[in-house]
Amino acid sequence: MRHALLDTRRFASGFSLVELMIAMVLGLIVVGGALAVFVGQRVTNNLSVQMVDVQSEGRIAMDALARDLRAAGDFGCWPVSNPIDKRLNNEQALSADDGGIVGFDSQSGLPADSGSRYGLAKLKTSLPDANPASLANQSSILAVVGVSGTLTSLKDAMSSQAAALVVNRPLESFKADDIAVITDCINWAKFQVTTVTDGSSSQTLAHSAGAQGDASYGKGNKDGSIGELFSAGASVGRLDTTWWFMGKVGGKSGLYRMSARDNTPVLVSDKVVGLAVRYDQATGSTGAITQRDQSASSVTASATKWTSVRSATVQMLLRSEKVGNAGQQTVSSFNGVSIDADSHVYLPLQMTVALRNQ
Repeated sequence: MRHALLDTRRFASGFSLVELMIAMVLGLIVVGGALAVFVGQRVTNNLSVQMVDVQSEGRIAMDALARDLRAAGDFGCWPVSNPIDKRLNNEQALSADDGGIVGFDSQSGLPADSGSRYGLAKLKTSLPDANPASLANQSSILAVVGVSGTLTSLKDAMSSQAAALVVNRPLESFKADDIAVITDCINWAKFQVTTVTDGSSSQTLAHSAGAQGDASYGKGNKDGSIGELFSAGASVGRLDTTWWFMGKVGGKSGLYRMSARDNTPVLVSDKVVGLAVRYDQATGSTGAITQRDQSASSVTASATKWTSVRSATVQMLLRSEKVGNAGQQTVSSFNGVSIDADSHVYLPLQMTVALRNQ
């Protein structure tokens, strides 16, 4: 009986110190491994969330720019057999002979332009005031020229060349000072709208003679004549220059889009921190395509060489809003400009867009 009691006490005496230490070490190894997996998954999830965020933002910005690029050079049935293009006091304004696209390599690369050709004077009021060496200031600046929005049609035939044009109301209404084009694919005329009268389903566009100030794109019409009698059904559209640039407006930096018509910059994305554009230009008698960089000087041998650009390759650099984890930044430079390591997620995107109307 005594031996049985001793045996029971021996088995109920618990673990030894060595056994407890071994168990604790094994437990710490298991817990440490689980913690490492948890931390790794959290870092990966954080990176994935930020990557999805900048990717979706980048797709929206790239698609919006691509839509403008595909419409570049749409001047309504251009070229035509009879272009009547000398009716504006400023004949260079929105000229189809200049092509539908023009680009500049940086803010410092912009030419001295009074605003009568591309609307540069309006653009410069919205450019960033940051360090000239910053990525935003070194980014490309792109202008897309052509019909803005959709074409409408002439509702009633013209009774005389000076008669106001009655057009079916377009989705985006005309307003005074707009430069418009009318074409029946044989004749083509450009004029400045002086007054607009709204009807229930139409607009009446007057095009009286008279000079206007430098703030006006076309500076007025030389005379009140269109130069041709157009029949009902002729296409009518509004011409405009749309600028894409890295800007800082109201303290908000990002990629902006601005119509030179109203000079109102619209923020497309505050996550885009860099924009670079390359141009594919048809050169030589064979029309071989040569890729040029974003500067106007390297594309143009003369003022009209932009008409030989067939496509544009757009590169955007996106930066996450939130700071991630140290060491996860993978992009060190963009467009020749170094990017400081700041643990944000950077994502470069690229798309090549054919100019449909070139």
